[in-house]
Amino acid sequence: MSLRERKLSQLPTMLVIGLVLFFSVQLAFHHQNRQASVASFSQLKAPLDVEFYRSISLGSGQLMSYLLTIGLQLHDNQKGQHISYSHLDYQRLSDWLLTLYRLNPESEYPGFLAARVYSQVKSDVQIRQMVAVISELFRLNPAQHWRRMTEACLLLKHQLNDLPAALEVAERIAALPGTIKIPFWARDMKLVLLDELNELESAQLLISSMLQSGEIEDRDEIRFLQSRLLKIQQSLLKSKQKP
Repeated sequence: MSLRERKLSQLPTMLVIGLVLFFSVQLAFHHQNRQASVASFSQLKAPLDVEFYRSISLGSGQLMSYLLTIGLQLHDNQKGQHISYSHLDYQRLSDWLLTLYRLNPESEYPGFLAARVYSQVKSDVQIRQMVAVISELFRLNPAQHWRRMTEACLLLKHQLNDLPAALEVAERIAALPGTIKIPFWARDMKLVLLDELNELESAQLLISSMLQSGEIEDRDEIRFLQSRLLKIQQSLLKSKQKP
């Protein structure tokens, strides 16, 4: 029988002890090295006023924004080590993302970073800070950032399990004027959340008014709303029939 076919119990005791000690030392070394890296981590500095960056950009705010964004994204890599995003100062991170956007308002990248990158942490507080960044970007330019707003809604719903806050975000999306073209699934997120929150009468009233307004022309959306309305009406009827 070859060595690789032997059971662990058949190996020499000293060899097993040696292997255990070797891996224990390796784990301890990596843990200590990681702790030392976190301890020596250089925290984000607050961004300067956006006008300062404009003044030194030589008329190219877009290029300056690009360079500053690279610096921001490289900040979590220090001394050859990747530091978890959770160690970043998220208030300063929020300030940086908004500064980058104001420097280059045509860019959607700060919103992308907030929704897809820096929201991937376990801290509820830090996730909410990224949702606040997205919300501010949406306020500044809803036509540009409505998609990130839907992602903020999903962050609140699935990662934080905060349906009321998700509904508030969905209501802001649904309240967008018809001149801003967004797919019906984005506007209808409010209906889904009302349903999940058991706000059936509010959902019924909203769907009925949407169908009666005549503003919806997409046949798929009309069918979706009609099926949703029927489901809600059936649920309301069952609840009234209960003793």
